[in-house]
Amino acid sequence: MKIKSLLFTLTLMFFAGSKALSQDAVFTQWENMPVYLNPALTGNFDGLLRLRAQHRNQWRSLLGASSYKTSAVSAEYKFSNTSTRKISIGALFINDKAGSLDFRNGSINFSTSVVQNLGNPDKAHHSIALGFNVGWASKKLDYENAQWPGPAPTDLNEKTSEPDLSAGLLWQYKSNTHFSFQLGGALDHLNNPNVSFSDTGVYKLNHRYNLHGNMEIPLVRSFSMAPSFLLTSQGYSEQIAFGINNRWYPKSSSPNFVELGFFAKTTKNYSGTTDVNIYVLSATVEINSFLVGFAFERFNELETNTYEFSLGYTIRGHGSKGTAGNLGLMEPGIVP
Repeated sequence: MKIKSLLFTLTLMFFAGSKALSQDAVFTQWENMPVYLNPALTGNFDGLLRLRAQHRNQWRSLLGASSYKTSAVSAEYKFSNTSTRKISIGALFINDKAGSLDFRNGSINFSTSVVQNLGNPDKAHHSIALGFNVGWASKKLDYENAQWPGPAPTDLNEKTSEPDLSAGLLWQYKSNTHFSFQLGGALDHLNNPNVSFSDTGVYKLNHRYNLHGNMEIPLVRSFSMAPSFLLTSQGYSEQIAFGINNRWYPKSSSPNFVELGFFAKTTKNYSGTTDVNIYVLSATVEINSFLVGFAFERFNELETNTYEFSLGYTIRGHGSKGTAGNLGLMEPGIVP
C-alpha cells in the first residue's frame, strides 16, 4: 500500500464522518495506564499516589510525520484505605493525533473507584471494585491542507466536544502463597457522544468494550510468570491481545523488578476476517518506585512498526509493601 493512497483513504474517512472518528486509541502496554483501561482500576495499587505517562507512535515507518501519535498522563490518589474498603480518585488526560489534516482526539477524565474486600486482607481473599469516569471528549481537524473534490462544505466546524461517561467492574483474588488473579470489564462512552463536525450532522461515538484479565504465578525464588489478555471491541474494530510477562525480583522482599514480555494481537480487518498479524516485545523496569517501560510492535499486514514508551512513579506511603510489577493492579506477588 502506497503512502499517498493510504493518506487519501484516511482523509476520505475523516471527512465522510466515517468509522475512523469513532475509534479510540489502544495502548500496547495497557497495564501501564490502568485508568484508561478500566475506571475500576483507579487506585488499585499498593501506595498513596501513582503517576503515569505514556506515549505511542504508530506506523511511523509507513506514514512518516503523519503517523498516529497518542500521549496520556494520569494521576491516582487513595484518600480512604481501610482493611475492608478502599476509595480512590483519579485524573486522566489523553491526546491522539493523526494524519496530514492534524486530526486530534482528546479528552480530560475524572474517575473514582470503590474496592471492597470480601475477606481478611492478610489471608487469601476475594475483592470486587466498581469504578466510574466522567470526562469531556473533543475532536479537532485542521482544514487548511484539505483538498475538496468540489465546493468546500460550509457547515463544518474545526472542533467538536461532548461530555463522556464510562463505568467498570473488577474482581480479583489473592492467596497467601502470592498467587493472584484478576478479571475486569469496562464500558466506555455510555452516553454515545456526538462527534460529528457538521452543524446538522449526528455521528455518535461507538461504545468501547474492554474485557481484561491477568494472573501472577510464582515459579522459583524471585521469578514469576504473568500471563494476561485484553479484548477490545468498538464499532467495526475488534482486537484481542494475549501474552506472557516474565518477571524477576532482584530481592524477593523488594518491589523492584525487571520484566520482559512477548504478546500477539489478532485484529478484525475491513473484510471481517481475523488474523494474528501483530507481534509485540516489551520490557519494563521498576526501581525505587520509578517505572520505565518500552514496547516494540510489528504489524505484518502493513509491514510497519509501532513504538511505545511508559514512565511512572508511585508514592508508597507508610506501611506499603510494593507493587506487583507491570500489572500495577494487585498488591505484591513477590516470591519469598
